[in-house]
Amino acid sequence: MTVEEAIRRRRSVRRFQKKPVPRELLMELLDMARWAPCASECCRFVVVQDEERKKQLASAARQEWVASAPVVVVVGADLMERPEIAGRWDAYKFRNIFPVQDTAAAIQTLMLAAVSHGLGTCWIGSFNEGEVARIVHFPLAVRPVAMVAMGYPADEPKARGRRPLEEVVFWETFK
Repeated sequence: MTVEEAIRRRRSVRRFQKKPVPRELLMELLDMARWAPCASECCRFVVVQDEERKKQLASAARQEWVASAPVVVVVGADLMERPEIAGRWDAYKFRNIFPVQDTAAAIQTLMLAAVSHGLGTCWIGSFNEGEVARIVHFPLAVRPVAMVAMGYPADEPKARGRRPLEEVVFWETFK
């Protein structure tokens, strides 16, 4: 599958087969996520397959369907202060902006890699951060940014429409 095919086939999947995802495949997908563009290398991944813990994550997100996914990957940003950025003119970005950008790039890469292996995913961004951090035992410096529900799709969701390209692309000046 080409990257273009994976991009066009990716959907938010919320119904999964009961089929487990092999550990070797999960490691391969997480390795791909590790290669996403990043400025701070702050991404941390916790793979959750335990039924009780998935139910807790679903509750923290107020989205009960999350527990039905064979795998939930919690993606966090390690915000530990790094001495090499102290005093830099762009230190604010390293502390506050790059961690969100880096985790977002890793999540998208993880999701596209999953699609290329026949898996479905759903990016979950709305949840109680403190609850999720407690459930997966993140240290205080690691902030949960998103969860990715993952597994073999039970069906193929239809593509959502997108705004016309002419409405979202501007050449040199915003009009």
